[in-house]
Amino acid sequence: MDQLAPPSGSPLPGVSGNIGSSSTTAGPTREMLGGVRVETRFGGVDTLDEPITATIGRDLLSIFNKLVQVLYPIRKGAGREVLKDWDLWGPLILCLLLGIMLSVNAPPNQALGVFTSVIMIVCLGSLVVTVQAKLLGGRVSFFQGLCVLGYCVAPLNIAALVSCFVRVIYVRAPVAILAWAWCIWASVNFLDGTKIEAQRILLAVYPLLLFYFILAWMILIQ
Repeated sequence: MDQLAPPSGSPLPGVSGNIGSSSTTAGPTREMLGGVRVETRFGGVDTLDEPITATIGRDLLSIFNKLVQVLYPIRKGAGREVLKDWDLWGPLILCLLLGIMLSVNAPPNQALGVFTSVIMIVCLGSLVVTVQAKLLGGRVSFFQGLCVLGYCVAPLNIAALVSCFVRVIYVRAPVAILAWAWCIWASVNFLDGTKIEAQRILLAVYPLLLFYFILAWMILIQ
């Protein structure tokens, strides 16, 4: 008679390992989407069982760190190291705040149009600048570009907040111009690390000038 099971106490040959454990950590994966290389990643941390306050606190701290590194890059390359872990929550919050502040000061019949225009300008402007930087040979993740350009809108939020309380054009104009220059400085610091060739850098900076100038002009004339 054939033996149906091994004798008691003898292990099955070729079977070993630990159930529920893994010796490798999934890194970022890249794929092509519409001709553009995008990046997805897994942080290796399971957040399903943690309190919601811990999740919100960690996300807010991450947003604050990215905002500081983008707007005040003390050390060259420091901001890009932090922004490898990109997110779109910070840019979304900044975009919504800018739209709300501009729509509050707009005439009632134009408030919705102003809010919609700000959202569309920020989204489409960031998209166009990011795609152009990649087409010019920039070594940057698609979502990382959207992340950085969204965070660079923060100085314009400061100018919009000042304009909500100050109506004197001689004060609002310098503040708006300073915020526009700050946005360009922060964005150029980021583009400097994308490895775009020197003769092409102006092609990447020119759309940034128009993108942030439109927002600064809307703040100035509100």
